[in-house]
Amino acid sequence: MKKLLTLLLVSVLAAPAVVTAADFEGKVTMKLTGPKDTPASMTYSIKGTATRMDMASKEGRIAMLTDSTKSEMTILMLDQQMFMTQPIPKATGKAVAAAGAAAEATVEKTSVTEKILGYDCVKYISKSKNTTTEIWVTDQLGSFAGMGGGGNPMGGGRGKAPEGQAWEKALSGLAVFPLRVVSTDGSKQTFRMEATAIDKTPIPASAFVAPEGFQDLSAMMRGMMPPGMKMPGGN
Repeated sequence: MKKLLTLLLVSVLAAPAVVTAADFEGKVTMKLTGPKDTPASMTYSIKGTATRMDMASKEGRIAMLTDSTKSEMTILMLDQQMFMTQPIPKATGKAVAAAGAAAEATVEKTSVTEKILGYDCVKYISKSKNTTTEIWVTDQLGSFAGMGGGGNPMGGGRGKAPEGQAWEKALSGLAVFPLRVVSTDGSKQTFRMEATAIDKTPIPASAFVAPEGFQDLSAMMRGMMPPGMKMPGGN
């Protein structure tokens, strides 16, 4: 339980800026391969300005809820029936350093196109340090809100997270959604994310808020911040 709470705290600190989604409403299912502890799959739900990422690991099932009209994130611990809502924190020194590294990433739009699950995609190439990432994106699903920790959506901080954040930040400001992402370091593939299903279907608004009866851990998680570091709005 303590390890799961720590992972959730890191996820909040690593959260990217919330962006606006398109008019698409539905779910995108992703298959993931990458660093240790990378979940095997992720479901990305979109409804208006609200997004939800569902994933599972050996620590349990979690969902990360964001809304572009609010500067906050809610994380649901589904197995434990608990949740925490925190303002998305301002950049810390570590976050600024990570952003600086990500800023070194370049992104190039190519003329290569492909249909993925019926959606028109354009190939982008992002480069940072020793990593090259090929990204196939569509403009029909709005903007990708990021994974909160690069190659490891649980935010555990292991593996190739900085490179993952680099390609995410390279796409920031573009109203595009990645349906295939392949990162390589030399000839070795380090991360892959690929959409396996896109379901355009109505999603109830209740899916984007904490369920009734879940225990609120927000105050306790605010108290777990390292010395000298505070959440916005926290004391």
